[in-house]
Amino acid sequence: MKRSEILDELKGMLAEFGDVDPELVDEQTAFVADLGLDSLVLVRLTVVAEERFGVRVPDEVAWELHTVGSVVSYVEEALSGRLGAGGE
Repeated sequence: MKRSEILDELKGMLAEFGDVDPELVDEQTAFVADLGLDSLVLVRLTVVAEERFGVRVPDEVAWELHTVGSVVSYVEEALSGRLGAGGE
């Protein structure tokens, strides 16, 4: 899956679960500072992302992914096999 495809899918999830206009989202967009998402939305987004992308995001990693680009990079690395077992 290409980086742009991951980004587009993530934008769609943000629109669906975070009531966010996808046109306002780029890789530098911060979930809390820019979009004002709360922890409940972020947890839901993580669960849906794991299902849609088929990757595991450990809790300690999820809380360190503050921007859209950081999630895109994580998913890209997980899908390419560059992350160790269990997504770490």
